[in-house]
Amino acid sequence: MRLNIYSLIFFLNSYVNGLLVPVLSLLLIDKGASLSNLSLIMGMYAVTVVVFELPSGIMADVMGRKKTFCISLIVSLVSSLFILFGNGIAAICIGIILQGLNRAISSGSFEALFIDSYIDAFGKDSLHKVTTRLNVLDALGLSAGALTGGMFPEISKKYFILTGTYDLNIVIKIFLTVTIIVLAFVFIKETAEIEKEKRISLKQHIKNSSAFIAKSKTIICIFISVFSTGFFLYALETYWQPHFISLMTDEIFMALLGVMAFLYLAAAMAGHIVSGLVIKKNNAKKMYLVLRVFLALSLIIMALQSNMKSFIVFYTFVYLIFGMANIPEGVILNSEVPNEIRASVLSVNSLILQAGGLIGSVVNSLVINYTSIPVVWIISSGVIIISILLTFRGLMRNQTNNNNNLASEKR
Repeated sequence: MRLNIYSLIFFLNSYVNGLLVPVLSLLLIDKGASLSNLSLIMGMYAVTVVVFELPSGIMADVMGRKKTFCISLIVSLVSSLFILFGNGIAAICIGIILQGLNRAISSGSFEALFIDSYIDAFGKDSLHKVTTRLNVLDALGLSAGALTGGMFPEISKKYFILTGTYDLNIVIKIFLTVTIIVLAFVFIKETAEIEKEKRISLKQHIKNSSAFIAKSKTIICIFISVFSTGFFLYALETYWQPHFISLMTDEIFMALLGVMAFLYLAAAMAGHIVSGLVIKKNNAKKMYLVLRVFLALSLIIMALQSNMKSFIVFYTFVYLIFGMANIPEGVILNSEVPNEIRASVLSVNSLILQAGGLIGSVVNSLVINYTSIPVVWIISSGVIIISILLTFRGLMRNQTNNNNNLASEKR
């Protein structure tokens, strides 16, 4: 029963995050932003996430995951109120910075609590199941939020003419955030309640977490891989729309932009489901490395497409493989991490993803001046291949050691 409620909370939280995906830029312009300062505003969001990602994960482990998650929801609520009732660049910037803070605080807290609860109920052998569930719920919530979020402006223009075109999106976001806050306060329980006097100090927690990460070659290998993921995702998500438009032969196909957004989210969700079904029969580390190779190759093939239909097929295929690779990555990472530092490590993981994206944005903004979008994607696939070469030995060596240890235990 508790895990079903947790699943509902996780889905609703992802749905809320998806509501503004199709209209965020238009919403900010409607509230007073200009095209010239739009990228600056979004840059504030990215910087806020990077700065607070790690401290928030540590806070979740030290203070408690429930408290941290509830704080993130309250910050999200305040952010939405600033954007809804504010008008002008100052209110927009405050709202976006608070939204970045919410993203950073929430990233590791509830996910870590969900995983711990699942392990308590079903054991560590169920990691592939909880990883699949979380990824599917996230993709389903985001895609549902994005689809309905694109419809609300039309409803607003038709029935709520006295409000802003995109205000209905924010109003629904506020209502659902309040609902999630109530559900969180009533139903979320900390796993393995720790007495206050038994909680270690912040300094000791940071020291323990840092020492653990430094000693774990597997976690370092996953972090290297995640950095390359951030690099390639930024390149793909930034340039697919202008490249897609360049392949169009008719303006009627503009409607396919929305279909494409749904297709890649659906493909990622399908990848999560397929991977979750087959991972128990396969070695997670070998499966992960193979899927990363396929990801790099599919990105290259997609970049070489000059036909719109074939581009749609291979673009969707890239996200299918990416979704499949997410499951073994999550299983490997969470199987290595002790419960008491899980939120901190997940926040570091998210921080490295953001860092890969930021560095990728700088590199791509320079490279695009001298070459084409397909070349940028091929370079991104090269970054993935480099990460595979850097992590192959570390992951497989650890796997060999684990196998030897299991053989010794059986003797």
